[in-house]
Amino acid sequence: MNAAVRRRLRRAAARATTFAAERAARAGLRILTYHRVNDRHPADRLSVHPREFAAQMERLAATCRVVPLGAALAALRDGRAPGPGTVCLTFDDGYRDNHACALPVLERLALPATFFIATAYTGTDQTIDRYRGCCAHDRMMGWDEVRELVARGHEVGGHGRRHLELAGLGEAEARDEIHGCRDDLASGAGVRPRVFCYPRGSEDARVRRAVAAAGFEAACTVEPGANAPGVDLFGLRRTEVSSADDLADFALKIRGGFDGWHRLVQGARARSHA
Repeated sequence: MNAAVRRRLRRAAARATTFAAERAARAGLRILTYHRVNDRHPADRLSVHPREFAAQMERLAATCRVVPLGAALAALRDGRAPGPGTVCLTFDDGYRDNHACALPVLERLALPATFFIATAYTGTDQTIDRYRGCCAHDRMMGWDEVRELVARGHEVGGHGRRHLELAGLGEAEARDEIHGCRDDLASGAGVRPRVFCYPRGSEDARVRRAVAAAGFEAACTVEPGANAPGVDLFGLRRTEVSSADDLADFALKIRGGFDGWHRLVQGARARSHA
């Protein structure tokens, strides 16, 4: 199945389920996930073009209430709805283009965001496996840039140290990834992180307990959907924004229109790896 056919299929599936998804998501918190914002990788699903990103953020600023993820936790913990149209923005991994390309747009529109940092790569010439060996543009932020995010009112969270799949690690190595990431951010960014994001969505009950034991208050998964009041704070759902999304797709994603499609895709991937 080629890319154009896949795109039409997923849009048709999203539109078919939008009404039901909107009803289910109305009282929930929608957390959007980005990875990269750049024009260097047009074929990369995780790299959103800066022009598209700016249009998406302008739509978000005009139609939704955007709050830091940490600020939304109290309502969810207490079983209160965060309010209609409440959205959180998150960025995974800690790429330099988050600072160079995404931050100016967020600042212009006064939109807060949470950046999950894989701390072993911060301030080095290395990057995660997906982009390793490509180009200098794929490097991660330095600590000065991470501290600037904090100084400008944005939130930084843990994403492990080396972006490893935590569910497959032994206890000692998992502890180093989780506690080490927390300590790296405390020393490098000057803040104790409140929220965590499981690298590649790899987690289980043991990993959730370890993240809680490290002092994190909540953690994000890659499971799709909105977060209803009373949700398990260590199993927060998110909605990924990809390079394939036009502005109409983005609007559907905010309303929950792609939740059903994302579950189908994830289920198919899980079965193929079983």
